[in-house]
Amino acid sequence: AMVPAAFGAPRRLVLAAFGALCLCCVGYAAFTDAEVARLKCAVCELAMAEASALVVETELNLKNEDDVIDFADSLCTLSRREGRWLRRLDVQDAADGSLKVENMTAYGECRNECLLVRKACQSVLDAKSEELVELLQSGTKAAGLSAKVCKQPCKKRLGPLKAKRVDEAFLPGPDAGMLQMMENRDKLRAETGQVFDVMKREDMESMSDGDREAQAAQDAFAEQLRDARERSGYDWKGQEL
Repeated sequence: AMVPAAFGAPRRLVLAAFGALCLCCVGYAAFTDAEVARLKCAVCELAMAEASALVVETELNLKNEDDVIDFADSLCTLSRREGRWLRRLDVQDAADGSLKVENMTAYGECRNECLLVRKACQSVLDAKSEELVELLQSGTKAAGLSAKVCKQPCKKRLGPLKAKRVDEAFLPGPDAGMLQMMENRDKLRAETGQVFDVMKREDMESMSDGDREAQAAQDAFAEQLRDARERSGYDWKGQEL
């Protein structure tokens, strides 16, 4: 099990806990535009179903336009809760020579196919962001979202791929708890400039008294910095609060 260390001033991350998770999406994407095109419809429909469910799960305030815009813009972002669903998708070869997407329910390692479905998601939603926001605010459900947002990519059925591709095995990845900690860390960093350390529970339990005292002092200093920043009226980027 993993436990978050206290929030502190920007400092070295404990990368051991995140090694596989941080590096799993790093690398060169090895897919073609033809593959992306054949996944747009299926990925879009899955995105709309996910968006509809997440509105309820996260209790999204549909009256707050900024919140809805941020929600819609994050649906294809792997590091955000709204985009976590992409990690469940497995791209498979269809019987007709095209491609299909299978929702594996569990989260997998984010490798080439993970980046492929993200690209398909972005290819559709980047151009439909404003419309999606309006539909969400009007209370449109999954079927209505798909009918509007996915109309264009689902209009024409594309034929088989001309070039053979290498199918990538779906491998189990981090669980929801680990992903949530990673998402919270990235969000915290973006909003406050603070770094979120994650340590293995056994590592924390094995810390010496001296290490514990140093950690406590570091966290106390970070708290003082946060208080001083709030009193100054400016955030860590130098912008007015």
